Amino acid sequence: MVMLASQIPASSRLQGIGQSYWHLRTVLIVLFCALATGCAHQAPVSQPLNSHVHKTPQKHGSTLKRYGYRYGPGYYHNIRHYHADRSWRRTTGEASEEAPPGKSTTGAEVVVNKPAIKGVVPVYFATDREVTGGPGLELGQISYGRAATNTFGCVTVSIPVVHKMGEVEVPGTSWWGTEAEQDGKHFRIQKLSRLSREEFAAAIANPADSLMLFVHGYHVAFRDAAFKAAQIAFDANYKGRVMMYSWPSKGGLPDYDYDRESALYAPDGLFDLLQLIKKEEKVSRIIVIAHSLGSEVVLGALQQAALGHTSLGITELIFAAPDVDRDVYLQRASQIKAAAGAVTLYASSTDLALLASMKKAQSKSRMGFVTKSGPTLVPGIETIDVSAVGSEMFALNHSTYSTSRAVLDDIGRIISSSAHLKPPQRTPTLRSMPDEANTTYWMYPY
Repeated sequence: MVMLASQIPASSRLQGIGQSYWHLRTVLIVLFCALATGCAHQAPVSQPLNSHVHKTPQKHGSTLKRYGYRYGPGYYHNIRHYHADRSWRRTTGEASEEAPPGKSTTGAEVVVNKPAIKGVVPVYFATDREVTGGPGLELGQISYGRAATNTFGCVTVSIPVVHKMGEVEVPGTSWWGTEAEQDGKHFRIQKLSRLSREEFAAAIANPADSLMLFVHGYHVAFRDAAFKAAQIAFDANYKGRVMMYSWPSKGGLPDYDYDRESALYAPDGLFDLLQLIKKEEKVSRIIVIAHSLGSEVVLGALQQAALGHTSLGITELIFAAPDVDRDVYLQRASQIKAAAGAVTLYASSTDLALLASMKKAQSKSRMGFVTKSGPTLVPGIETIDVSAVGSEMFALNHSTYSTSRAVLDDIGRIISSSAHLKPPQRTPTLRSMPDEANTTYWMYPY
């Protein structure tokens, strides 16, 4: 006789369900244990790990030895290779001499340390920012106030292992606050030290093939200027000494008026620095890179040199998106050409920051802007239209010179070559405008 489910007593139905549940639970536990046992046997514990460390003779101080870096193109490159699938921790940089790689002196396994830093860039600096406090130097002491004289020093910037060309990786900000700085994820200041004028001059006097001096633009704090100088040098594979001049930018988006006044105040300090570099006469090539409103600072220093009939010995002068009035540029053109062996200007029609500057200043155009009729041209100044490579850049398309691989490569060839090459000779992809027979400027093709 078949009994319907509705006719089975409730207690019997519950008892059957309970037995089924416990049977199913038992089966799942058995399967989980079998799976865990199988996974545990995939990699025998007794198998040693090879550290795969390439040792190189160390020639520098113990601090840099500890991190496993060697002196490279103006900075320290990490020279170790690691297996990406192995766990890691910070390394002391040297394998034990008493035990082979992969084994400790007790025979235990050694976990390979994955590097957090890709490179370290020492950046010498001069600044006319007001520095508060005592003789020591911390980042918080460097303000946006204007000082009567320069402060000198050196800042060591580390490049994270995740660094991508053209980027400056810094902690992100969200509703929950700002992310904590990490060596492996962000650009970081590892050391900041003040130097006397004599100590700074002695550092310059140490012979070098070349010196790259970076002058930052509007809305740039001291720390960010150091990061940008380090990023340009690192990404361009620059092999000389890296230096920056940091003028008193307030570092905020709404502070353009303050920054512009500071840019008019700062040329005295930059002129003093350039004179100091030239006086030592130990650097064979002096390269100056000016960005945005920093170009106003450079033009002011060049004007002082022209009025005083002072030679500054600049080999290469590079203007990147210069935020200078077109008429002022044309007026100072002869001073610019007289100050440097070669002058290169990167301009763009997609630079929204320069568009905003033009509107605010009621200017017809800016030195670094490309209008419908083309860029502002001066014979003897090599002008390159980078609109094509800047149109897809993030933010305001105002840092194309340091975020575009194409432009970085061109800058790298300028600052690394022993002799100046014309734009199409160093970068064949550049197109002559309007044509090869009547070239007045160059542009990256769309």
